[in-house]
Amino acid sequence: MTAENDRYEKMVEILRKSRPEMAQPEKLGEEVIRKIELKNHNSLRVADLIDSIFGWVYIGWVRRSLVGAAVLMAALFVYQQAFIFRQVKNISKLVVISGIETSKTFSSDLEKRLTLYKMSTRLSPGEDIKISAGELGKFLDSYNNLQLKYRDLLRIIDENPELKSYFENKLEQEKKYKPDI
Repeated sequence: MTAENDRYEKMVEILRKSRPEMAQPEKLGEEVIRKIELKNHNSLRVADLIDSIFGWVYIGWVRRSLVGAAVLMAALFVYQQAFIFRQVKNISKLVVISGIETSKTFSSDLEKRLTLYKMSTRLSPGEDIKISAGELGKFLDSYNNLQLKYRDLLRIIDENPELKSYFENKLEQEKKYKPDI
C-alpha cells in the first residue's frame, strides 16, 4: 500500500507543478475585468432603484408601526362586519310604515305562529290551545290594529293639553288607591 501511496503522491505533485499555458493572458484578464464591471454596473442600477423604493423596510420602527396599523385596520374591519351583520339581523324586527297604517312585519308564517304561541302560553300557561292558521292570522291582524289605535290615541292625548292633564290626574289618583307591588 505504501508503494501505491507513494506513486499517488508523486502524480499529484507532478500535476501541481505543471501549469497550463495561456495564449494572451493579458487579454483574458482584461475580458474578465470588463465582464465583472459590466455586471456590477447593471446590478447597481437595479439595486439602487430597489433600495430607494423599499429602503424604509430596513428601519425597525417603521416596520413595527406599519404592522400595528395593519392589525388595527383588520380589527376595525372585523368590528364593522359584526356591526353590519347585527343590523341585518335586526331588520326583520323593525316596524314598517306604509301610508297611515303601521304593522309589525314577520318574515314567515312560522314566526307568526311562534309569536302567538308565546303570547298564549303567557295568558294561560297550563292549558293546550289549538288554533287554526286562519284564526291565528285574524288574531295577529287584530293585535296590529289594536297597536295602531293605541298609538293614535297616545298621539291625540299628547296633542291636546287638557286631555293630557286629565289622564295624568286620573293616573295619579289610581296610584294613590292601588299600591305598587
